[in-house]
Amino acid sequence: MLKKLLVTLVLFGSSAQAYHEFELNLNNKDLDMHLNLDMGQFNNNIEPENLMIETRLLIGSPENARLPYERDNNFLGEIGFVAQSSSAMAPGLTMGMGVKMAYTYLRGGSVFAMPLGIQSDYVLPFITFIPIHIAGVFYYAPNVLSFSDSDTYMEYQGNIDIELMERGLLTMGYRGIDSPVVQMGNAYINRSYFAGFKFKF
Repeated sequence: MLKKLLVTLVLFGSSAQAYHEFELNLNNKDLDMHLNLDMGQFNNNIEPENLMIETRLLIGSPENARLPYERDNNFLGEIGFVAQSSSAMAPGLTMGMGVKMAYTYLRGGSVFAMPLGIQSDYVLPFITFIPIHIAGVFYYAPNVLSFSDSDTYMEYQGNIDIELMERGLLTMGYRGIDSPVVQMGNAYINRSYFAGFKFKF
């Protein structure tokens, strides 16, 4: 029994270089939480950090949104996956492609879409004592991938991450989540600056 336990611990330790990630972003009005799970920690046939399951909960303020009804609850939930890898042509650059489901409730309807997107993360090569990351996200769902009251769906974000310690980063940036609906062609769920932290475990 002890031998089996030791073998299990060794196998777990061999995959410990792959990290899950928790991210918390906020400003004076909004709270944005992300939990990304590295499938390489659960399946030895998957390379570490190559396939991520990503989840998100955004609790936004009506002041940073434009929705059909003033009293709509501004909650956004997302779940999806991203396949990513480092670039051999550009050291320090990681690129990913993914798909996710996004949902938010509207009084009398909802925003529901399945956007496709790309992600990037680049570690600046000339700063070594404190690694700095430049990252971006862009997702888009045309009408054919937008359901319920959604017309289209577009999400974009740019951020700078400062790696102050191993597995711990400060982040700051700007995000936009545009969600035109049948009731309002210029609706958006959130547009705001943010700051927060990322923790890898």
